[in-house]
Amino acid sequence: LSAVSDSLGLSAATVDTEYTALTSVVGDKTGGLTKLQALLVEAKTAGIDRTKIQADITQIQQQMKGTADAATFNGVNWLSTVTGTTPPTFDLVSSFSRVGGTPTVGKITLTIANYSLYSSTQTGILDKVSGTASVNTIDISAVDDSAAQQTILDGYIAQVTAAINSVASAAADLGAVKNRISTNTEFVKTLMDSVDRGVGQLVDADMN
Repeated sequence: LSAVSDSLGLSAATVDTEYTALTSVVGDKTGGLTKLQALLVEAKTAGIDRTKIQADITQIQQQMKGTADAATFNGVNWLSTVTGTTPPTFDLVSSFSRVGGTPTVGKITLTIANYSLYSSTQTGILDKVSGTASVNTIDISAVDDSAAQQTILDGYIAQVTAAINSVASAAADLGAVKNRISTNTEFVKTLMDSVDRGVGQLVDADMN
């Protein structure tokens, strides 16, 4: 049981690292994709200085990339992946049970591509090119008020909105996995305590 508990702890820490990074990338009104979306909407304003807005966008793009690159635990990073190095799937110890008296360790197999934000082959959620740019390379500094340029800007807004939905979905998925592991970790801890008490009572009985 101790080994199972340790494995559950590693699984929990790994998932928590990736989950925390994903929620940070989704962001809020101060940063991440949510702020990026707001800046692009602001850039629709006629006559606005889009060069200044692009400076803020660039900072957000760099921040998100840094967050993904830093989301590493025990050598594992699902958000910034390298083809040939990052495994396509990852098995997490998720549960412990006894079926007919036989101990069974359950696992969850995750598909890493579902969480990859940046990939060495540019197939991640944020570096995959759609139209003329990826979320990671959006640049509005040369966009003007013409109808054609505004259409490009609308495309960027739609692209970032889709990215928010994808990253939020990935975070929600890991959140569910995180909760499942947490529940089973508590179960194993309770089971270990119960076994320890039982062994103690047997020892006391033998001594008597």
